[in-house]
Amino acid sequence: MPAINRITQRWDLWIIILLGLYFIGRLLYFAFTVGPGVPPDEMTHIGIVRLYAETLFGIEDSAASLRYGLVTHIPYLYYFLMGKAAALLGSTDYITLRMLNIGLALAFLVVAYRLSLLMLKSRLMRVLFFVMLTNTLMFGFLSAAVNYDNLANLLALSALYFLVRYLCPPSGYLGSARPADLLLFLISTLLGLLTKGTFLMLAPVFAVVWLLSRRQTLWADLRVLAQEIRLGGGYIRSLGIALLLCVVANLSLYGANLVQYNRIVPGCAQVLTHEKCMQNRIYARNWVITQYRLDKLSYMDAWRATELIRHPGDIAHAKRLLNNVRQYKMARPDDLNVLDYMHLVWNQAVKPSIFGIQAHRSMLRSPNELWAYGLTCFVALLLMVRTLRLDGSDGLWLGMAGLLFGYYFFLVGYYNYTGYLQHHALLLGVQGRYLFHVLVPAYLLMAEFLLRPFPKWGRVVVAGAVAGLFIMGDFPYYLSRVTEAWGQAAG
Repeated sequence: MPAINRITQRWDLWIIILLGLYFIGRLLYFAFTVGPGVPPDEMTHIGIVRLYAETLFGIEDSAASLRYGLVTHIPYLYYFLMGKAAALLGSTDYITLRMLNIGLALAFLVVAYRLSLLMLKSRLMRVLFFVMLTNTLMFGFLSAAVNYDNLANLLALSALYFLVRYLCPPSGYLGSARPADLLLFLISTLLGLLTKGTFLMLAPVFAVVWLLSRRQTLWADLRVLAQEIRLGGGYIRSLGIALLLCVVANLSLYGANLVQYNRIVPGCAQVLTHEKCMQNRIYARNWVITQYRLDKLSYMDAWRATELIRHPGDIAHAKRLLNNVRQYKMARPDDLNVLDYMHLVWNQAVKPSIFGIQAHRSMLRSPNELWAYGLTCFVALLLMVRTLRLDGSDGLWLGMAGLLFGYYFFLVGYYNYTGYLQHHALLLGVQGRYLFHVLVPAYLLMAEFLLRPFPKWGRVVVAGAVAGLFIMGDFPYYLSRVTEAWGQAAG
């Protein structure tokens, strides 16, 4: 009987374990059934990983790398780690590399669960959070692919986890250990900057949340941190050394780029010749569009120039972009303001490619298939606005909301919108997977505020409805629409 009681008391943990096993099982299914190159930019990532597997440390731009674009002066940590791991395993085939990425996904789930224990006090909320996290179609599909997003997402989540521990240590947590959490937060953020360029937009938002949350005690925190590093044990000193190495690595990458090229991340043509850069499909696509937009190529010449692009999917994409720019040049409509742009992008690009699949073969959902997801997100936002306490007791939730919306505004409202004003292609470069850095904060907020206002029976009803939506909209949706073409190589 005691054993049965212990199992009953931890029913939420058992459900979460089953959800995790179901998630990993689906990732294995994707890994072994989806053709190589079907996930986003997979062949490029595999190619660069293989170059790193053949060297001891870094790589150089060479004839072997030109098809992958610029491989120097860019974030490199994912490629370096995957290359070394593949070399140790003695295999760089795509299945081996996908298995390594599934390992990153498993680590992601563990950190997400530990964070949910800190943030969500209700077991039902934690279960709902885990259902949403493990049943988001594009997230699962990407987690089983060779893609640097998987490491970037893990580092973003790790930074958030250590930031939460630092700002609000769990019960019984020794105060003397808090400086280690600050160091781990900073290390995770700096490693993220070495992994993917989108961290350049996430890191400032992290910094703002951190500084605002500790604005009254910041200098005291830093003095304690310095004292701990100077007088503490081997662990805290090791973290201090690791932080210093991460700072040096970031300066050697981004600082050197600023000095040499006047840009944090230089364009390909700043480092290599135009002819060499044209061997990369993305550069070739963007060059054709830019030449037509600037009237340096006629529409027909630009249309013919798309044949210079190496990838069939990018050729088709370039032709769609050409038509978009042509329509803009003919009609000259007024530009959207930033708020209208963010709203339109959310409905037309972000939602379809989070709850569907956007890759070299896509399974994007129609508006009729997305209304329930949109309604769920909208209701969660309304309930958050209605029930969020401003007396200081919900400080962590305010920080979580600030991180989520701050990153969305930075990424879409600044970066993507600036690009839209330049090329007038509404959805160019907009993909839902770029928001996966803050997927966990989004689902934590939804799990908390979808259930907080309701009594126990109401919480069960709402959680059941949302869980059913996410579960049925994930793997069953994929199986009902997948074709044999998804098992064939692409790119």
